[in-house]
Amino acid sequence: MLQHHLNEETPVLVVGGGIVGLSAGLFLHHHQIPFILIERNAAVSPLPRARGFSARTLELFRSVGLQDGIEAVARTAWKQGRFGGARRGRTMLESESLPLADISKLHAEADPSPCELIACPQTLVEPVLRRALEERGGDTRFGWELLHFEQDEGRVTAIVRDPLGAERTISASYVFAADGGRSEIRRRLNIDRHGIDPNRYYLNIFLEADLTSQVAGRTFSQCEIANEEVSGIFLAMNNANQWSFHLAYDPTVSQPEQWSDQQLTTLVKAAIGADIPVTLRYRSPWNTRVRVADRYRDGHIFLMGDAAHLMPPWGGFNANTGIADAHNLIWKLARVLNGEADPALLDTYESERQPVARRNGEQAWLRTDFDARFQIRSEDNSAFFEQLIDYGELQMRYRYGVDDTVDALRAQPGTRFPHAWIGHQGHRRSTLDLFGSSFVAIGGPSAPRRIGVPSYLAGTDFLFVDESVTWRSLTGLADDEAALIRPDGFVDFSLFSSSLCRTVV
Repeated sequence: MLQHHLNEETPVLVVGGGIVGLSAGLFLHHHQIPFILIERNAAVSPLPRARGFSARTLELFRSVGLQDGIEAVARTAWKQGRFGGARRGRTMLESESLPLADISKLHAEADPSPCELIACPQTLVEPVLRRALEERGGDTRFGWELLHFEQDEGRVTAIVRDPLGAERTISASYVFAADGGRSEIRRRLNIDRHGIDPNRYYLNIFLEADLTSQVAGRTFSQCEIANEEVSGIFLAMNNANQWSFHLAYDPTVSQPEQWSDQQLTTLVKAAIGADIPVTLRYRSPWNTRVRVADRYRDGHIFLMGDAAHLMPPWGGFNANTGIADAHNLIWKLARVLNGEADPALLDTYESERQPVARRNGEQAWLRTDFDARFQIRSEDNSAFFEQLIDYGELQMRYRYGVDDTVDALRAQPGTRFPHAWIGHQGHRRSTLDLFGSSFVAIGGPSAPRRIGVPSYLAGTDFLFVDESVTWRSLTGLADDEAALIRPDGFVDFSLFSSSLCRTVV
């Protein structure tokens, strides 16, 4: 047993202060669960990994009052042009635009939501989350490192080192391992991972190069380049002076650590197609493998985010999946800690979220093909093109309990309740705004009220803003039927009416 003096106790210790760990802190605060969050780095990551956050992720941030703040910072991200578009050529400056679906059309065809997909580098979003968490009194400790941990039947005891080098002991009822793809916690728990082997290797180089005038009128999201000297993919960070270049390499021939800054600068200039000033900021090697943990739980320790699943960035699945992981687990933990549910409820975290990660990982891997990523059919990708699943199904229309997706959200058990704008207590709100802290019953005009939970009936407690929308047209349920909604906005596996009570499995 650990012999260090016990310094602190907390219901939850979050290890990792990246996008998923910070989101977990916000969701814990929302459910009034005290926590300590530690992050070994002194600041949020300077490397802009994720660039896109789905409408569903924005719904989760909306539930904790951060939709406006994140949308505001997203509006500052793009110095010119807008997010979207793909190009291909020998160099960035010689590249040609590829025919793609219109972004505005994609937004119009998206699943109804009070939010939209936003394009914003993770480097801008994480400070918003950290600032909000600290302003709300969240116990966030950057510069703190986990050294060791042990768990018994009831608690986890962790030895941590503070920024001054002093070792302290934290005793937690539960630990969230949000410590990244190389998770030391997962390794010490001997949790294996399986998935799909890599088919491409890259060195991600975050750089600054002022190309404002050169790309004016020719902005893009991604640009694939290939010439005699270099091949890879540019990702625009602001379509002006910040870029991420994913330099392709063959691991049997060379390794990223062999390249000097001077060599990389030469390769980047060859990829741009101009001898202009380039400043390298950060570099990070990666490959297109998919790995999902065999187990998401070990006793009182839960994996989430990259610690639980690793997948290529194409499609923006990894961060969005990880944020939803945290949201799924924390409402369940709140009910367990409040004595409202058996601890066995926590086992459903893995059974619900692991299939989502596997499906998203497979889809991200399929999108390693540049054309497939942008829905362009070619001879090279025809073999697996039919396996691609629509982004809406993956990000919004997944269904718990049956490991599947649905064509449309119609209050099916295991799916996110459909959005519609409503008038409620004198305010214009989304149906989703009725959920978030407890189970809620929502029903048609003549449905019964469920005893023991807040109940909302169409026509009595709220009105649809669009008069063409009815309870039946929105949900497919009769006017005397209601649905029980979980705190995460998903339809529970129970439906009830004034004349019938049934359970859907």
